[in-house]
Order: sequence, then C-alpha cells, then structure tokens
Amino acid sequence: MYGRGPERGGIVPVPDRVVALLPYLVPLLDGLRYSRFFFAQFPQAIFLLQPLQPLASVYFRIPFAGMISFFAIYMGIAENRNLSRFVRFNGMQAIILDVCLVLPGMVEYVLSPSRLGGAALELYKLCYNFVWVFVLAAFCLAAVGCLTGQMYKLPFIGDAADMRI
Repeated sequence: MYGRGPERGGIVPVPDRVVALLPYLVPLLDGLRYSRFFFAQFPQAIFLLQPLQPLASVYFRIPFAGMISFFAIYMGIAENRNLSRFVRFNGMQAIILDVCLVLPGMVEYVLSPSRLGGAALELYKLCYNFVWVFVLAAFCLAAVGCLTGQMYKLPFIGDAADMRI
C-alpha cells in the first residue's frame, strides 16, 4: 500500500525517502573533522566526498550551523507528527549519531593529543580513522536504507531512536 511506511508493510513514497536521508548529512559533515588522517593515508578516496563540497563549504561558513541543523532536524523532522514514522525515525537516528560524535571530541580534549608521539600518536590516528570510517559506514548504510525505503537500524543507535520515536 502506497504511503504507509515499511513498518506496516507499505511502500515509502520517494519524497519521504529523500527527506529521511537529508538529516544524515549533518553527522557526515560533523564527522569530517575525524577524516584528516584517513584522507592523508588514502588521498584517492577524497573523490567520494566531492559532490558534498559545495554543501560542506556553506555548512562550515555559517556560525553555529551544527546547532541550527540539530534543532531543525529535531523539531522539524523527528518530532513532527505530520511526517511518516519512517522519516521521523531516520531523523532521530541521524540526531543520535551526531550526538555520539561528541564523545570522541571529549576524549580528545581530556587526553590533550598535542603532546603525543610514537605509539600513542599512531593509536590517536587509528582512533580518528575508526570514528571516520564508522560515520561514513553509518551514512552509507542509512543512505541505502532510505533510498530503498527500508527501515534500517544502525547498531545501538537505531534502538535508541526507535524508543524515542
């Protein structure tokens, strides 16, 4: 049945699929700060993000863009009962993914990596790469789920989003 979400066995309309995908751009853009060592090691992979370059340049030029987009997604999508559950769930899942990106930043602030060297610096780079690959993989999985109209739950994050919706 067209117009009902996948949770009820229906087909998700294409506009809902696109709207459900858009919030995932925020954690992807916020996760870019963890990509510097990855792209230094794999410079040819930068082509994957070329289509997002105009959006990223605007996003990083606007003061408090992360906070503005966070509240826009939360109030305009995740808590908007006029939207389908599919769209609201994906909006909430993107918000929780974005909130999870605060944790590595807090750890980095406490550990003060500017004084690292040797094996500690390599571990620091490995952690940065892990966070970036996790965010990129989460974005790719969510994109496939949204574009195919499937309700895909990211591990741990999806359960939290489902409880909230």
